Amino acid sequence: MKFIQIKQGKKSKHVVNTPGEYIFFIHNYSGEVDIEIKSQEAKVFIYGIYVGKKGDNFTLNTIQHHKIGNSISDLLIKGVFFDDAKFIYDGLIKIDKKAQKSNAYQKNQNLMLSKDVFVSSKPNLEILANDVRCTHGSTTGQLDQTQVYYLKTRGLTEDTAQKLLIEGFVGDVFNKMEENGVDDPVILERIRQSTT
Repeated sequence: MKFIQIKQGKKSKHVVNTPGEYIFFIHNYSGEVDIEIKSQEAKVFIYGIYVGKKGDNFTLNTIQHHKIGNSISDLLIKGVFFDDAKFIYDGLIKIDKKAQKSNAYQKNQNLMLSKDVFVSSKPNLEILANDVRCTHGSTTGQLDQTQVYYLKTRGLTEDTAQKLLIEGFVGDVFNKMEENGVDDPVILERIRQSTT
């Protein structure tokens, strides 16, 4: 398993030429992340966490480009936005004609914790092959007030209840990373610290 943390910059392009598992991690990055998959038996996982506050403005474009078949790409990006933060996401899964038996997934989920937050999320598919499995999805909403109320009835303050629900929402990304081979506690703790 190879772990790559995306660094700030306008464009981050990566080419996967050999089989194996690759995990890319994105945190509060603005720009384009373009990953070309040119190897069969390659498994590419792209995980991202965004936390926006006080006028933060993020624009993210991702491209999962399968140039050859029998490969997997799986993207999960979660965002939590406060105050008047702004997040614009455009994601593309692109499957070339000769990339038969590709398996690609793309999901973006966002929490808006202020009426002044702006989120735009557009997942897209461009499929030229006919024997593939591709799905995408996007959800944007607020915290479930029923869950907040339930936690308050158990003695938590509203702030603590919200914080707990946000941690659970973002924690899904860490769980998936651990499931897919990021088991180094130093790396995981460094990522957790950078996203709080």
